[in-house]
Amino acid sequence: MTSRPDRHHGRKPGPADPARRTPGPAPPENDGPAPAAASRAGHDRQTGRLAYSVDEAARLTGLSRDLLYDQMRCGNLAYVKVGRRRLITRQHLQQFLGIAS
Repeated sequence: MTSRPDRHHGRKPGPADPARRTPGPAPPENDGPAPAAASRAGHDRQTGRLAYSVDEAARLTGLSRDLLYDQMRCGNLAYVKVGRRRLITRQHLQQFLGIAS
């Protein structure tokens, strides 16, 4: 058997070029969420979304996806079908959970 030299996938081992290691701009200070994220979060808090995916409704209510799908199948939880997606409106969730709007 012949010994093979170490493979470096086309790169030659050696010292790194210090000119290529220039520091980039400093990361932004984390003073809070980005303005777009803050406005979306504020919008959700103030008006609430009109509809949620099944995953979002499950996270929001603390119920499992399987339970929500079962309840939709039984007709206990209304939903809107948009293409292949099932969307659960805020009113449907409130009605299902017995919350007065």
